Amino acid sequence: MREILKFGLLLGLICAVSAGTLSAVFSKVDPLIKENQRLEAIKKRKTVLPTAAIFEPVEKDERTVHVGLDEAGSPVGTAMTVDKRGYAGPITMTVGIGLDSKLTGLAISKLDQSETPGLGVKITLPKFLDMFTGLGMEEVKLTADGGRIDAITAATISSRAVADGVRDGMKWYFRTFPEGAGAELSGGAAGAEDTVEEKAEEKAEETLGGAE
Repeated sequence: MREILKFGLLLGLICAVSAGTLSAVFSKVDPLIKENQRLEAIKKRKTVLPTAAIFEPVEKDERTVHVGLDEAGSPVGTAMTVDKRGYAGPITMTVGIGLDSKLTGLAISKLDQSETPGLGVKITLPKFLDMFTGLGMEEVKLTADGGRIDAITAATISSRAVADGVRDGMKWYFRTFPEGAGAELSGGAAGAEDTVEEKAEEKAEETLGGAE
């Protein structure tokens, strides 16, 4: 009985030490993971709205979009994130919308790895994504649905999910910001001078320094 009690106490001590170690490691790593995610989001926004030098967040209806500003502080468009369920799970996309209400770019931010294995991943390739650039909302449909997007062979569900997700996002955006999200910015936004990369690097240095 005494041996069992000693073993139980030893096991409890090991568990407590392990939990403490894991907690300490997580407290160090978690900020870095979040910072990497933030930098990746900035990279995606820059991809879909390449003429933007900086991005300013605008929140409405519990949803945040990012207005892209050029070096002079003038709006050039908006980047936003949309989600749509695909063949096996959610597909997260970053969408760029220009001042002319047409798409400036599209990037896949997150894709369920079981999404039509070996085929659905093709929705992340430029050959598919580039078809969206320059299209208006009503053109963002598969050709089979009367639009201008060619579906990927054997991955029609994934292709349609992307097209429908982008179009749904554009509908929400135009309904929510009839004059464009840039009209929601305060006058102070135009005075921003740091580039996206400079802001990201400064923030990364602050986070890395605090994690040491």
